[in-house]
Amino acid sequence: MYNGCIRLHLLLAAFTPTPMWMRGLWCVAQYTESSQTYTQIGQAFFYNNGTITHNFLDNLAFTQVTHFLTIDNTDETDGIYQVYTNTTQGPPEYVNKASCFWYRQMSNGDVASGRQSNGTCTRTFELDTTSTAIRYTRNPSTCHFIDDEDTNLVLSDTSFEKNQILALDRQLPLAKRRGIVFYGSSSIRLWSNLSSDFPYYTVLNRGFGGSALTQCLREWKRIVYPLEPSVIILYAGENDIAAGNSPSNIQSAFRRLIPAIRRFYPNIPIGYISVKPSPYRIDKISKLNETNIRIQGDIKLLFPDVTFINIWPQMLTTDGQPRRELFGSDTLHMNAKGYAIWAKAVNNYLSTV
Repeated sequence: MYNGCIRLHLLLAAFTPTPMWMRGLWCVAQYTESSQTYTQIGQAFFYNNGTITHNFLDNLAFTQVTHFLTIDNTDETDGIYQVYTNTTQGPPEYVNKASCFWYRQMSNGDVASGRQSNGTCTRTFELDTTSTAIRYTRNPSTCHFIDDEDTNLVLSDTSFEKNQILALDRQLPLAKRRGIVFYGSSSIRLWSNLSSDFPYYTVLNRGFGGSALTQCLREWKRIVYPLEPSVIILYAGENDIAAGNSPSNIQSAFRRLIPAIRRFYPNIPIGYISVKPSPYRIDKISKLNETNIRIQGDIKLLFPDVTFINIWPQMLTTDGQPRRELFGSDTLHMNAKGYAIWAKAVNNYLSTV
């Protein structure tokens, strides 16, 4: 018992955060080498802090929780890791017991679990090529995903899962940590000049077209949290109005999103860009304006550490109409003139952070 306690203390002292290429949500599947096919058996979410949750298709409500005690980069190329873990929730035979696992980054983006033929945790990774080999993968576009904590919330039933969210998942291994993350709907996704508009910062675009504020809440832990952002610039709410949601409903979603971010990043600067007045949505301009008023009020009263970046007045004519010269031919998405207004406003905000 005494020696075991010493070993556990040493393992905890050697704790290392989860490597970037492991982070986020994965489809857990049995991989058949001969046919290179996947059969999903569940999912796993690798948190930044070395915590892993596993949900299994045969019982989605059951969540197994495991923690890294120590992680050893055995090949010193950020490709093969030997990990000692402790399970705090799951099958009784694993709970509160240290176990050894191997993870290897594969050329196709998968994370493969290794095996030990001699039953011990040696420093040699052995790739499991049996028919029951387990892969953590983002390659199939047909995997079923849920929120690992709220198992009633299905993530993979949205229209943009296959073409947008999975693509952002697959970009995680290549992303730079501690950048300024621009997050939100198509006005973010289409901001193609982010790097030139913010030349003195590392910027990451995590916009996904068609998203509402409620969907930003649903997906943020999956596509933003793993990046360890230094600042979050958020734009969403306009699509909510277009979908028929009321300003009060959008306000309610905002009140849930900010605490969700603060749960993991209590001190991160957050800038919320006000909903813009698009000519395409001139019939909804009063509701768009009310949304801004409500969110600005909440920031002042409930979230004083969030900054309201107000671009609304600059995008209106003197008689209160949307400035059409700031938009493209669809009168919904902005052109370079529109983004120039946003860039100036956000740069002004960043200079104060």
